[in-house]
Amino acid sequence: MFDRFENPVDPFPTRDDRTPPAGVRAFLFETFRPLRPVVAAAVATTVLCAAIEVWLIGYAGRLVDILAGAGPDTPWAAHGPELLLVGGLVLLVRPLLNAVSEALDDIAFRVNARPLARWRAHRHVSRQSVGWFRADLAGRVATWVRDGGDAAATAAYSVIHTLVFVVAYIAGSVWVMSAIDVRLLLPLGGWILAYAALMRWAVPRYRRAAEELQEAESALTGLLVDSYTNVDTLALLGDHAARVGHDRRLFAAARRAHLRLQRVEVTINSGMMALGSALLVGLVGYGIALWRTGSAPLGLVAAALALSFRITAMAEWLLDAVSALFGSVGALRRALRTVAQPLAVPDRPDAAPLVVRGGAISFVAVSHHYGRGDGGLDRLSLDIAAGERVGVVGRSGAGKSTLVGLLLRFHDAESGTILVDGTDITTVPQESLRDRIAMVAQEATLLHRSIRENVAGPGSGFSAADDARLRTALRRASAEGFVAALRDADGRTGLDAHVGERGVRLSGGQRQRIALARAFYRDAPILVMDEATSALDSEAEAAIHDTLSEVMTGRTVIAIAHRLSTIAHLDRIVVLDAGRIVEEGTHADLVRRDGLYAQLWSRQSGGFLGTAGS
Repeated sequence: MFDRFENPVDPFPTRDDRTPPAGVRAFLFETFRPLRPVVAAAVATTVLCAAIEVWLIGYAGRLVDILAGAGPDTPWAAHGPELLLVGGLVLLVRPLLNAVSEALDDIAFRVNARPLARWRAHRHVSRQSVGWFRADLAGRVATWVRDGGDAAATAAYSVIHTLVFVVAYIAGSVWVMSAIDVRLLLPLGGWILAYAALMRWAVPRYRRAAEELQEAESALTGLLVDSYTNVDTLALLGDHAARVGHDRRLFAAARRAHLRLQRVEVTINSGMMALGSALLVGLVGYGIALWRTGSAPLGLVAAALALSFRITAMAEWLLDAVSALFGSVGALRRALRTVAQPLAVPDRPDAAPLVVRGGAISFVAVSHHYGRGDGGLDRLSLDIAAGERVGVVGRSGAGKSTLVGLLLRFHDAESGTILVDGTDITTVPQESLRDRIAMVAQEATLLHRSIRENVAGPGSGFSAADDARLRTALRRASAEGFVAALRDADGRTGLDAHVGERGVRLSGGQRQRIALARAFYRDAPILVMDEATSALDSEAEAAIHDTLSEVMTGRTVIAIAHRLSTIAHLDRIVVLDAGRIVEEGTHADLVRRDGLYAQLWSRQSGGFLGTAGS
C-alpha cells in the first residue's frame, strides 16, 4: 500500500541551479512546489478526518438522547440501519481515511520534503567558491544545510498535519454546537477570544526566544567544530584554564537561551490549562443549566463534555504546533542567511566548456586585494606559453597563492583578465576550467573516503582500464607500496581503505604522494604545483623527481616554491613582491642579477640538494 506514496516526486532534482530565496515563505513555496498535489490531498484528507471526529462527538450526544428516551429494544428497531451505517463508518471509513492521511503526511510529504530542502541547499552551497567557504566554519555551514532542511520540512509538516486538523476541528465544533443550541457558542466564543489573546502574547515571545536559542546553539556548534578540528593546535597553545573558561561561557549562553525558551513554554502550558478548565466548566455548566430548564436534551451535556475535553487537548496541541512552527521558522531563517547567499563566484548563463588547445595562460593587469585595498596582486601581467614550465617565488604574502587561486577561480579578480588559450576564464563554467587543471597543493588534505575516491574523485565508477590507470598513478607517485599495506578500522584494505578525516591516518608524506597521484591520474593539460614536495623527505623526493619531470613534459606548469632547488631547472622563474613581478628569467640569469631571487637563493645555502652554481 505504502509504495503508492513513497515517490511522488524526484527528491534530488539536478536541473534547478537558481539561488534559493532568502525569505522563509518564498523558500518553502518554491522548494516544495513539486509536492503541491501531495499537499492538496493531505489538506483535504486532514479536513475530512477532523470533520468525522467532530461529527462522531455530535452523534454520540444524539445516541445518548436516543438511549435515554427508549426501552432496550426500541433503538435497534427504530434506528438499526442508521447504527449499522455509523458502525461501518467507524470501523472501515475512519481507519482507512486516517491511514491515507498519515501516509500522505508522513510518507509522501515528510520523507520527500526534507531531502528536497536539504538537497537544494547542498546543491547551492556546494557551488560556492573556495573563498566563500574560507569565511566560515565548514562544520557550521554543514549544520545549517542539514538543520535548515529539517526545519523547512518541520515547518510545512506542522501546517499540514497539525494546524489544518486543529483549525478544522475547532471550526467543526463551533458548527456542531451551534446546530445543537446556538447559546453554547457563548462560552466557546469567550474561550476562543481568550485563547487568541494567549496566542498573541505567547507567539512573538516564543519566536524571539527560539531565534536566540538558535544563535546560541550556532555559536556553540562553531566552538565544537573548531575545537575538534584543531585539537592539535589547541593542545600546543597552553593556558588550559582560560580555554575552559571561554568554552564554559558559550555553553552557559546556550543554557540561558534554552532557559528563556522554556520559561515561555511553561507560561503557555499553564495558561492553556487554565483556559481548558474554564472551557470545561463553561460548556458543561451551561449545558446542565439548559438541561435543567428543559431547554436542552441530556445528549447535549454529554456532547458538550466530550467536546470541551477534546477542544482543550486540540488547543494545547495547536499551541505546541505553533511553537514548533515558529521554532522551525527561526531555525530556517537563520540557515537561509548562510545557504541562500548568492554565489560569490557565479558562472555566466551562456558559459560554454573551455577548450584547451595548448594551455597558454595570460594574466592581463590583474589586481585582487580581497576587498582590503592591499595584499594579493597589483596590476600583474604575465604570459605563460603553451607547454612552458614556470616557477613562481617570492616572500610570504607576495601574491603567489592569490595568483593560483584566481587562475582556478576560487575568487574572481577585482580587475583585469585571465585567459587560457585566449579564452577569458570568467566566460567558461568553473567545473570545465578545473577539469583542465591538475593541482597539487602544499597542504595535501584528503577526504575521509577511500584511496580510490581520493585519487579518482568521489563516486567514480571503475573499469579494469580505470583501475590500471589508478595503479599507474600511484606507482608514479611512489605510493603503491604503502597503499597496498593500508587497512582501516572497518577492515577495508588497499584502494578501498578509508584515510580518516582530512587524511589523519596517513603521514604528511603519504598524503602528499596521494595528492601527486591524483594529479598524475587526471592527466590535465595544465599543472599547478604549490610546494608539491614540501611534505616529502629527501629520499622520497628523489624517488619521484624523475616522475615529476616526466609528468611536466608537454604541459603548461606553474610551480610555486619556497625551496628554490625544486624549480631551478624550470624554463622560467617569476619573482613576485607586493603583488607585482619584480624579476623573471632562468635560474642562472636571476642568480647573476644579484636581485631578490639571488638573495633568497643565498639564504637557502644554494637551494639545497646540491644545485648551487647550476
